Amino acid sequence: MSSGARVTSYLISETTPGVTPTTGAWDTLRLTSNTLSPTVNTQVSDEITESRISQGSVASSADIHGDLVGELSYGSFDKLLEAAFYGTWTGDVLTVGDTRRTFSIAKNFNDVSVYTLFRGMHVSVFALDIPSDGKITATFTMAGLDYADGDTNTVGTISPPTTTPFMSNLNIGSISVDGQSLEGVACVSALTVNLDNSLQAQRCIGSGKLGPGAQIATEAAITGTITLAWSSRAWQIWKNTFTRKTIAAEFPITDSLGNRYELSFPAIEVDGDLPNGGKRDLIEVTLNWTVAKQAPTITRVPFVPVSSVSVAPTTASIAVAATRQLTASALPSGAAQDVTWSSSAPSIATVNSSGLVTGVAAGSAVITATSVSDPTKTATSAITVTA
Repeated sequence: MSSGARVTSYLISETTPGVTPTTGAWDTLRLTSNTLSPTVNTQVSDEITESRISQGSVASSADIHGDLVGELSYGSFDKLLEAAFYGTWTGDVLTVGDTRRTFSIAKNFNDVSVYTLFRGMHVSVFALDIPSDGKITATFTMAGLDYADGDTNTVGTISPPTTTPFMSNLNIGSISVDGQSLEGVACVSALTVNLDNSLQAQRCIGSGKLGPGAQIATEAAITGTITLAWSSRAWQIWKNTFTRKTIAAEFPITDSLGNRYELSFPAIEVDGDLPNGGKRDLIEVTLNWTVAKQAPTITRVPFVPVSSVSVAPTTASIAVAATRQLTASALPSGAAQDVTWSSSAPSIATVNSSGLVTGVAAGSAVITATSVSDPTKTATSAITVTA
């Protein structure tokens, strides 16, 4: 008897499709479901004999496929995303390309010592589901070349799973269409993304294997859906159905640590029916969208912790009613630069949200800049106000 809690999954990149590397570390996959399985295709005998009993069947091929499903978290599925896009992370930007990447994936039933191995696994389809209320899920539909199993674990050195937090609908930032945010004008309640590499299995006789000889990627069909509260802005977007005019859409997904993915779709076509509903219904429109001609991109932006904050100038003297602009910066340069400003003596000098100091009365005040990302990091400027 076996427990689902004891089924673990591991992944290693292949150099040659279908050949498991003998060295290197296996990544521990963070999954909620692994449905990888070989499905044997058979041909039933049509022989006519003295008996009416079936004459059995023969195996003719096997489909090696299934889904890897996980809750989206930063950095956990970057290798699979790269394979899904047939691309390469370049400067932390990924787009659709022509580079085939395959994996060996181990699915281990540890409590009963059954160890299965799927070789030459390609990402056939990638699907991202963002619900109105719930966790964001990523599904990688895999198609492979070969399968093996046994009672000996084939996984060697293991890299531990990532520890970044998983994400939900609340981690979606402002969604914009043609550079304008939909916030407050066309509420988005659900969103899906689907990338289908249209894999075709090439069967080869003489190999002695049940699995295909190759998995060939054809068209990269990128589609999805978006559900909008019906409004004037939603109507304007929907009307592009008639003209086939493309729109540009983009949105970020940011985890609780500050790591984020930025998804950009520079040209998509939309389709959908005019919405309807009863008197007790909220009117929403669900649009199907399709990428046209221009490939989308995913940009990964890792969180960079703030090490220090500085303010310039560190001292200043201004007259009553005069102003002085203060500038704050955070190190390292890749860290978030946002700060909040405060005055130790607003009756002497005030400061606005952009760091502009105004003299109110003669005296001294300390202006403090506090990092939004890390409130323990601050810097100050001593202000003297003269009459």
